[in-house]
Amino acid sequence: MRRYLILVFTALLCVLLAAVSLGQSGRKQKKADPLPPVQGVNQPELRTQPEPEVEVEKEKKKEGPRRALMVMTEMPDIGISSFYPDMARRGCLDEIRDNLKGVILSESTNQTRSDAHKTAKDGDDQHVVWMQFEVDRMTQSSRGGFELRYTIFEPKTGKVLGSGFGYPQQPQSRVPLPPIGSNRPEILADWAGRDVAQQVMRRLGWLQ
Repeated sequence: MRRYLILVFTALLCVLLAAVSLGQSGRKQKKADPLPPVQGVNQPELRTQPEPEVEVEKEKKKEGPRRALMVMTEMPDIGISSFYPDMARRGCLDEIRDNLKGVILSESTNQTRSDAHKTAKDGDDQHVVWMQFEVDRMTQSSRGGFELRYTIFEPKTGKVLGSGFGYPQQPQSRVPLPPIGSNRPEILADWAGRDVAQQVMRRLGWLQ
């Protein structure tokens, strides 16, 4: 009987020890306290701080003022071909395109001087060049029988910035004039328009 009691007691003790062991294993282990910092040595901050974002600044190219130009022509006088204003206007625009980049160009036909003045005054940054053909009875044989006048109007104010004549000068890169009786007058009108373009670009300071 005594032996039986000893066996029972031993079994209960084993069960109790096993339960205690399982209970301890389920507990969270307490973290050890951090060691005190060593004196005289810079310690990193324990708090995590986000790194500042590095912004890459792009250098902005210094852009010059916006350049815009409208070329207008008036209906020609009697005795002047209706093709002359078109040739001169297109020659003026082509000459500017050949020499400058980034200029906003536009054109208009059959416009009066007052129309050109109003267009410039109503615009914010668009200069207006107005051209008109007149019969030249003095030197018809050498200059195509016409005079090409031009006027430059300032944007916003409509102020006249310059005026003059376009001369049909042969550009160095152009082919020689065809014989008289062909399309010679149209080519002279084109050259006169190109001469106006050269004068306008210099007056506006666009051509160095």
